[in-house]
Amino acid sequence: MSKGKHIPIRQCMACRQRRPKRELLRIVLTPAGPVLDPTGRKPGRGAYVCPDNPACWAEKKLRRFAGAKALELSQALQLVLGSVKASKPST
Repeated sequence: MSKGKHIPIRQCMACRQRRPKRELLRIVLTPAGPVLDPTGRKPGRGAYVCPDNPACWAEKKLRRFAGAKALELSQALQLVLGSVKASKPST
């Protein structure tokens, strides 16, 4: 009896919502600062954030993971994910 394929579940570091790994965006801390990892395969300490919830991109929410680099990370998320949301056609 096969139960089906295992779906890894991860938790958003900002809102603490549990979702399938594919639905979240991974962020990796590097010596140069936080880096967005859409492939989910870069080495290093990683955390996940909801790409469709702008409240999760707030500096205060990201401070838990990124510390002093939270402002830089927040601005990068708003720049990258904000432009993705703006480019989607509204139906």
